Amino acid sequence: MICSRCGTRSEAPAGAFGAVCEGCGTYLHTCEQCRLYVASSGMCASSTAEQPADPSHRNFCEEFEPLNARRAGEGPGPAGDDPASRFRSLFGGRG
Repeated sequence: MICSRCGTRSEAPAGAFGAVCEGCGTYLHTCEQCRLYVASSGMCASSTAEQPADPSHRNFCEEFEPLNARRAGEGPGPAGDDPASRFRSLFGGRG
């Protein structure tokens, strides 16, 4: 799984309810980490899932599908994930 908050890759299986991101310490089995969660509305896109009271808290939803990507606007990722570092890695040069 890839943490949607910081972008850290985790070896935790998708169904691990208590797994925590090694990079930022957030739970990995949360609405915010799920592909079905719509951040702009704070709601789940599934009509059969229970709507989250706290989308950042771990849950036991059986419809959970890992997003496996960082969500836009979630702050800085792992070291070297800023735009300048990405540019340098693509085109070389000094910073």
